[in-house]
Amino acid sequence: MLNKFSKIILFYFAYLPLFVILAISNIFQMKYLLVTLSGLILFGFIFIWLLLKTIKSVTSSQEKVSINENKNSEYLGFLITYIIPFLVSFTGIRSIISFCILFFLIAYLYIDTSLFGVNPLLKIFFGYNIYQVSLGKTTYFLLSKNKHLQGEKNLDIKKLGGNVLIEYGA
Repeated sequence: MLNKFSKIILFYFAYLPLFVILAISNIFQMKYLLVTLSGLILFGFIFIWLLLKTIKSVTSSQEKVSINENKNSEYLGFLITYIIPFLVSFTGIRSIISFCILFFLIAYLYIDTSLFGVNPLLKIFFGYNIYQVSLGKTTYFLLSKNKHLQGEKNLDIKKLGGNVLIEYGA
């Protein structure tokens, strides 16, 4: 269901806090960043709101899924990628180019795999929990605003892409 552009929006939204942190730590060297950063944050929230609204408008299907495990700990693992930029000093063009190469590698992996479902801001701002579920013989990650215990349930779900589902409904 999600195309590459949608995954790029989710990637961008996931790394907004990192952009804010890097801009704040380098604000004295690049004062023009403050205005740019404010615009980027605003656009990030607008794009993710539009994307979630579009996903919500797609018809869901009721499926019997088996909830295997709560995976909210995946959010903490994701935050490890936030630490990497602090190991780079942005003092010269070589360090900035090196950081960009590393960041594009992270972006590629995020967009090409199902990491797009692990987005700490989806938890913080929209309340999505992550569960490992089975649908038939296939294992998926389920994004849900609801709290679930292990077991089988009938849920209104939509397939976002890869092995990521999102639940809509009560």
